[in-house]
Amino acid sequence: MSDAPDEASPAPPAPAGPPGPAGAPTQGVVPAVALEGVDRRWGRERVLRDVHLEVTAGRIVLLRGHNGSGKTTLLRLLATRLRPSAGRGAVFGHDLAREAAAVRRHVAYLSVVPGSYGALTARENLRLATTLLQRPPGDADAALERVGLAAHGDRLVRVFSSGMKRRLALARLLLTDAALWLLDEPYASLDEDGRRLVDRLLQEARRDGRTVLVASHEPDRVAPFVDATIHLEQGALHREATP
Repeated sequence: MSDAPDEASPAPPAPAGPPGPAGAPTQGVVPAVALEGVDRRWGRERVLRDVHLEVTAGRIVLLRGHNGSGKTTLLRLLATRLRPSAGRGAVFGHDLAREAAAVRRHVAYLSVVPGSYGALTARENLRLATTLLQRPPGDADAALERVGLAAHGDRLVRVFSSGMKRRLALARLLLTDAALWLLDEPYASLDEDGRRLVDRLLQEARRDGRTVLVASHEPDRVAPFVDATIHLEQGALHREATP
């Protein structure tokens, strides 16, 4: 596992528009996500194939697909961890390739493998995040309490279980003001209490008007919170369905 955090910088509030299904253009409103003919290649292999997508601000969208279908690659591309090999994309009007720093101010990315500094305690990890995000140091303790790690704040992260590391990543997510959350298998490794925490975060994201793209193999769990579902198949946008 990488020993560096994978969540992005905080964001100012993004422009919101009237509700509309993912993939449906909205006149006069800057979409949260806009992709036009996006490809991503690893050598000769096309991991994403001619992806066209528009997501209206304030929507929660589920990404579905088999292992290797391109879900994680799509999220990493939107988080500017990868660049498109072809085509163009934007987050809240900022070009993914030319304005990556501006994109990162709007995005928080929860990786499928939560990043953290194993040689630091959980509290030290979050206090470092508060410094980088220009938040009060006390926010770290509040975040630990929120995710159920208050009693473990002074333990080194390298001795944490996978579920505890996932909770720590969720705590770091709570420190951001990002307008766009990119969540890759947020329920992974969590016990039932942790899974209910993710449910509550999705409910709060909807209440607060955040845009969320969530990749999950648990569609029934996510279904009550989502506005639309995107299906990827071998890197191509296969179909969309409104729940």
